[in-house]
Amino acid sequence: MQVSFDFTDRDLIDTVDAFVREVSAVREATDKHKLWFRGHSKSEYKLVPTIGRLAWYGGLAKSFNLTTERELLHRFRRRAFPSDGRVKQAGYALFLARHHGLPTRVLDWTANVLYALYFACMEHVDHDGNVWAFRQRGYAHVLDAFDLVDQDEAQLLSSKPSRVKIVHPIFNSARLIAQEGGFTLHSDPWRPLEDLVGVRFGKRSLDIEHLYRWLIPKRAKPTLLRELSGLGVSHRNVFP
Repeated sequence: MQVSFDFTDRDLIDTVDAFVREVSAVREATDKHKLWFRGHSKSEYKLVPTIGRLAWYGGLAKSFNLTTERELLHRFRRRAFPSDGRVKQAGYALFLARHHGLPTRVLDWTANVLYALYFACMEHVDHDGNVWAFRQRGYAHVLDAFDLVDQDEAQLLSSKPSRVKIVHPIFNSARLIAQEGGFTLHSDPWRPLEDLVGVRFGKRSLDIEHLYRWLIPKRAKPTLLRELSGLGVSHRNVFP
């Protein structure tokens, strides 16, 4: 059996109250399946894991491919050895590397809708932002991080079968706990998630049922940040 996911552009958001009502409406209309959120401070940003983006080093743009991704993970595993005197398994190293800011094929999400709105407003106040969300499939075969720890590198970095999987992480930092974080693992981290709308996947390979997007206009960002601060959502809470 094959499945795909759909996409809906939702309303423009200029107040926290309007956003909460919007999200509540989505929840009520979708059997209250779990929603995951992600905020982008620039609306042109794509839903691409960090390994699929351009990185800037010394003023020069660098792109990654499967070979350089593997080399980065190898280098990280070698250099992380002194932390506990053990060679990190590839799956565990992937999440540890993400925590330390290395480009990987996992994309960060949060279960906290207000935190996602904060991420969409906190930078680039002269640009429109977005909040993205996806509805988890009711029968999603969500991966636990421990499922990945035991995978070898070939399995972990394989492009076959095509998949976008939710991963419940090992909470290895106060920040990940505070942000109620989760991840999606992408078999093709160079292709934006929004470009996969309508693409057919094996049933066990796709955990997303519907993708949503809200526009956050630049003019509303200062007001939204003030409202969020009044609700206890600030840099201090989001980045403990």
